[in-house]
Amino acid sequence: MTKNTISKLPKVLKEYLCTMTRASKDTTKDEAMCESNITVINFDKIPNEYTRGKGWRGVPKSNDALYIDDDNKWFFVEFKNGTIHKEDIYRKIYDSLIMLIELKIIPDFEFARQNITYILVYNEGKHSKIQQSQGRNQNMNYLLRLSGKENRMFDIYKLEDYLLKETHTYTKDLFNTNFIIPKEKEET
Repeated sequence: MTKNTISKLPKVLKEYLCTMTRASKDTTKDEAMCESNITVINFDKIPNEYTRGKGWRGVPKSNDALYIDDDNKWFFVEFKNGTIHKEDIYRKIYDSLIMLIELKIIPDFEFARQNITYILVYNEGKHSKIQQSQGRNQNMNYLLRLSGKENRMFDIYKLEDYLLKETHTYTKDLFNTNFIIPKEKEET
């Protein structure tokens, strides 16, 4: 995020700024799924802020990062380095949107439908449709790029227009190519 965008953020979001690398870190394996210094909101910290003082037993689930560009386009990013359960992903999306609305950060679901893109970055070694080999992965990714398509997984696309503007499922490499590199260029 640029300094201009950061200056417009509500205080609750400004408190949890970090790099994309930090937001993508898998703490159980002590490895980051993305290497980038672009600034994002560590959205995993928002549920504690949201529930503070309410006396609730449970804490909502949340996406890992929130990125907002200068055109006021919002991007939720979830990094999954291990097992992915579709129901868990859906819950994180719903809970994250509810928190944004109830904290009065966004006005309503219509804002989400018009402005929020969801990106799931997954470890292709654990969720591939073909037998694993570096050559096969490179070939499959190359063919998907040539065709202008992505490997849409986990039925997340069903939330397009209903809750979100767009959804994407990217490998780490495709995330770097399709999101990180363009956003780094925009910011410089």
